Amino acid sequence: MKKLISFGKAFCNKNEKGAVLVTGLLVLLVLTILSMVAMMSTAVELKIARNDRSSKRVFYLAEAGIEDARSRMQTGASSSPIYDTQPTNAVWTGFIGPEVKCQGKGYLVSSSNHIRYPSLNPSMNYVVTITHKLDASGNILKWGDSSGDGIPEENTTTGKNIYIINSEGYSDDGASKPIRVEASQVPDITVPAALYTKANTVIQGTSTYVTGLDKCGTASLPGIISMSTVTQNGLPQIDGSPPIVPNATQNINIQYMIDQFKGNSNYPYDVNSATLTGMSWGSPTLGATPQDPTSCNDHNVVYFNTNSTYVKFMGGSTGCGLLLVEGDLNVSGGFTWYGVVLVTGSIIFSGGGEKNVTGAMLAGGAVSADLVSGDANLIYCSEAISKQTSYLPLKIHRWAEIFS
Repeated sequence: MKKLISFGKAFCNKNEKGAVLVTGLLVLLVLTILSMVAMMSTAVELKIARNDRSSKRVFYLAEAGIEDARSRMQTGASSSPIYDTQPTNAVWTGFIGPEVKCQGKGYLVSSSNHIRYPSLNPSMNYVVTITHKLDASGNILKWGDSSGDGIPEENTTTGKNIYIINSEGYSDDGASKPIRVEASQVPDITVPAALYTKANTVIQGTSTYVTGLDKCGTASLPGIISMSTVTQNGLPQIDGSPPIVPNATQNINIQYMIDQFKGNSNYPYDVNSATLTGMSWGSPTLGATPQDPTSCNDHNVVYFNTNSTYVKFMGGSTGCGLLLVEGDLNVSGGFTWYGVVLVTGSIIFSGGGEKNVTGAMLAGGAVSADLVSGDANLIYCSEAISKQTSYLPLKIHRWAEIFS
């Protein structure tokens, strides 16, 4: 009996040891599987992270190519400017990048329609192609105000060429990403006359001079165009082709024009019934007489939000570029401006001191725009107008990330 009991105990002990061994093996198997799953998951996550990093890198390289093209196609570009040498050639193509890779994108050294520029930063791996945007009939499309309302649109006759800029970034592991934008230089501001108004306009004073005869080119315009009446007192001198056009139907959206440029302002102001003295936003070089055009190479954008009130300049303020005023503009005393003045309300010149605006002035408010006495000279100059927008960055009209 004792032997049977001892045998039973030994048998149970063996079963228990076997169960422990099996359990241990199962736990070990589970841990091994979990470790393998963790390793596989980690490997997958690392691969995803590498792919994400590579995808972002080539995307940023493609964006760098776009900005390379935009910066170098801007008028006055300081680094290796890119010129559209054939603006009327529908098949003209510009390339940026290494010659071999550009050839992979269609660049032909022997083609007179092709031109290639090296990258600004050779360490960045991208290739850019620049072509003219065409309509369905193969005509080159432009961005400009063909209707004369101050609002640019796509057309085939007026403005600046629209470019399709394709940029593709590459990584060493073979990844690539193309981006496409449509962009153009900013077209000239719509200027129908030396002075454009929408309300009753009074020009007075024997020393007031307004001319639409182009003093810097051959694109002469009327001296004054108004959607209302134009009254003269005191024998002011008004020249142009013709001198005055009253009750005109051309309705220019001046608020829209200001909205388009105020984002580029390097001198923004938020004021309320403010009077400013001796302001300087550039110093135009005066002509031989007050009736001669000034000159200036500065390109500022000065923007005033007057909160529906006015801004008043006194004491010899000067500037070059675009002067944008939401509200009324009152100039008293000396004032010299080279470029374009856009005002949503009224314009009033008063008091003594020489005043010379070389370029053009447009007033769009319901209040009268008056030039009142005090040696006021408004001289139309086509060059002063074209200079102010051509130096702005290219405007992007459309942007697309391309998925292949």
